[in-house]
Amino acid sequence: MPCLKNATRAVWCVVIAAAVLLLCSKSSPLFVLNDWMDANIFFTMGKSMFNGKVLYRDVFDHKGPVLYLLYGIGWLLDHTGFTGVLVLEIAAFAVFLGFGLQTASLLTGRELHPAWAMLPAAAIAAGRSFSHGGSAEEFLLPFLAAALYGLLAVLVQNSRMPRRMVLLQGVLAGCALWLKYTVLGFYLVWVLVLAVFYGRRGWWKELGRSCGIYLVGMALATLPWVLYFGIHGALKDWFTAYFYDNLFLYSGTGGGVGALVQHIWWAVRDALPVAALLLLFFLWAGWSRRWGAAAAVCLLAVGLAGTSLMGGYLVYYGLVLAVFAPLGLVPLTVLAAKMTANRNSPGALGFVLPGVGLVLGLIFCWVSSPNAPLRGRPADSMPQVRFAEQIQETPQATVLNYGTLDGGFYTASGVLPPCRYFCVTNMPLQEQWTEQDALMENGGVGYVVALAGNLQDRFPRYHCIDQCSYDGGEGTVTWYLYRRQ
Repeated sequence: MPCLKNATRAVWCVVIAAAVLLLCSKSSPLFVLNDWMDANIFFTMGKSMFNGKVLYRDVFDHKGPVLYLLYGIGWLLDHTGFTGVLVLEIAAFAVFLGFGLQTASLLTGRELHPAWAMLPAAAIAAGRSFSHGGSAEEFLLPFLAAALYGLLAVLVQNSRMPRRMVLLQGVLAGCALWLKYTVLGFYLVWVLVLAVFYGRRGWWKELGRSCGIYLVGMALATLPWVLYFGIHGALKDWFTAYFYDNLFLYSGTGGGVGALVQHIWWAVRDALPVAALLLLFFLWAGWSRRWGAAAAVCLLAVGLAGTSLMGGYLVYYGLVLAVFAPLGLVPLTVLAAKMTANRNSPGALGFVLPGVGLVLGLIFCWVSSPNAPLRGRPADSMPQVRFAEQIQETPQATVLNYGTLDGGFYTASGVLPPCRYFCVTNMPLQEQWTEQDALMENGGVGYVVALAGNLQDRFPRYHCIDQCSYDGGEGTVTWYLYRRQ
């Protein structure tokens, strides 16, 4: 029976994840292409990795290698689109929802109907912080949710965490840190809370063993990347791009406590339904005197915000805080249980409510997603698709995305990048421009795509053969396609 319940919950979570992401993620087939520049950088890095190029050494970006591995797997499923990435998004979101349901069930003391997962799913996916779909923060949610469940299970059950679970949590933490290390604050608080919990009960030997096992788990998650970069002689490139450049070059705007408070406010604004669910949990925890759970969640949220929102702010940064959204199910399900207990036919009501909730959640996603106006655009209105058709007319075509972030032209045309700096990132590195300019001056690629319409003035070997304007949700831009003469 437990296996059947787990399977039923898994099916519900997959179906709900697929439904909300189909409506809200630009990776969905309801959108021609996920035109978000960051997602296309990840895609280009991933497919380059799976085609023999070495991350950071041969192709440059500054996110973690686990993210590129995921996108590379997505590329295996779809070479010129995001269907494969969508499959991974659904899997990650379903796992997150599954852990969320388990956490809420743990706190309420009874198994929740899996249809309740629609509430946090819709609140997250239709929120502004979800942004385009396919962000690193989105893929971090299942890792964070697993850690949150593990910690609260220890606190609620007043028991030690099994060592095999400590090892697994260490592996998952290592994967999360090699996906995007800004979640470091969450894991530091996680370890600190458990250490205090063990210490207050005098479990010092077990604490020492658990710390060692946890570090072994993190090492197991790190070892494959040490081998990968070591074998290819790229350990220095890995360290420089992922740590040095991020810490000392890509610091964001502002800093300090004042900036953090402002960024947290913006994150709340951009994910208001998620913030409301978390507030409901804290109100319930205070009313029911669940001080330990409330304190642990509060500390984890502060730690997560401290390293994710301190240096700068982009709209999708706050999405990691959505890991706490399923906690809002606790007071709502407690209230629903009391309501149904006072009715003559609670079974009928219990059957109707999940269906109503699913329908309302889908309507909310359809209407409220910031990506809603972009569904169903004609393919020929997208410069990526339009230019790709022309590029693919040339056998063994080469393309350079000049002077800006990856616009999705490598993705749509299926072409591999011609150089390390295949686009110009937000990192203030002059060598990006130096390499791209040299490639243009030497006529090193057959086609060039850019947001500038006067490149022929600087590089006379290239002539503009097409241009296309469109709005990807952040204002109208015009892309230009150049061909080497």
